[in-house]
Amino acid sequence: MSYSAPLELLTDASGSVSFGWADEGVYYARFTRSLSARLGEAFASRLRAALPATGTIKYFADGRALESYDLLARSAFVRVVTEHRRKFELVSILAWAGGDMNGTYLSALGEAVVVTRDDIDFETRLLSVAPRARAKLGTGVDIRPRSRWSLRR
Repeated sequence: MSYSAPLELLTDASGSVSFGWADEGVYYARFTRSLSARLGEAFASRLRAALPATGTIKYFADGRALESYDLLARSAFVRVVTEHRRKFELVSILAWAGGDMNGTYLSALGEAVVVTRDDIDFETRLLSVAPRARAKLGTGVDIRPRSRWSLRR
């Protein structure tokens, strides 16, 4: 588990997923356009392989740029989480505007699930547990308290 490694990228004709360690113990994935069954299953396989032998992770899924997904892709992810539930300390999801977050899907992910459609809330949660993610992911939220006022001209 190396947070210094760059994010990996999986793509197909319909969409892509960038993923990797955002910080120590924090795994991040960003989904764009459409998540096909093939792409979702490939990502789920990589996520399963990245899980530590001991300890837990905090998982953050950024779906703000997602437009659609295949149900088989979602099922592949749910299988990884249910098979390794004890390894997921937190699952935080930034849902896309048209995304359906039904109760059955969320209950399958367990109790430690946070779902939001607010990108500032999502990024604030991410940066609170992964401060090094700002440089790696280029997030725009500054959660540090400001000690000075900016000068106006």
